[in-house]
Parts: sequence; C-alpha cells; structure tokens
Amino acid sequence: MQHNLLRPRHALNKAYLRLKTSREEIERFKQTLTTLLDSINLAESEEHAKNHLRDFLKLAFYDKYGINTKGKTDLVIHTASTALPTPKCCW
Repeated sequence: MQHNLLRPRHALNKAYLRLKTSREEIERFKQTLTTLLDSINLAESEEHAKNHLRDFLKLAFYDKYGINTKGKTDLVIHTASTALPTPKCCW
C-alpha cells in the first residue's frame, strides 16, 4: 500500500487557510496532543481512551462547550443550547 503525503496547504479546505492561529494556540495544541498520546495505553479498551480524548478536545479546542455522551453516541460536543439538561421540575 502506497501512502500519498499531503502538506496542510493541500489537505485542508481553503476556508481554513484563511483562519489566523496564534502561537499560543499552537503551543497549547502541541502540549495537549503530547499529553493525549502519552496517556493512551494500547492494552486498554476504547472506553479507556475515550476519556483521554474528551479531555484533549476540551483543553485544545472546546473549553467553552460540554463534551459528553448523548444517547448511544460516544462523544458529542454540546452547544450552549444543548449543554445543560432541562430541569424536570421548577421551584
């Protein structure tokens, strides 16, 4: 099997190339990715890695959103309108 390596400029949608990324964001991503890769144990199950992946997403990209399960879907990034459950009773 032959792999075709692409540089980010060719692999990404052109709209993403217009976004500016700060050095701080890049360093935070590198640090959280390193932490994720170091914490994954290949002998463990997918369920074990799922928690590490959730933490990575929260620290690297989605700190303002809730990340949890929804129904039978393993990880869902909840927007502000779906992050908190609706209260079942009122005071």
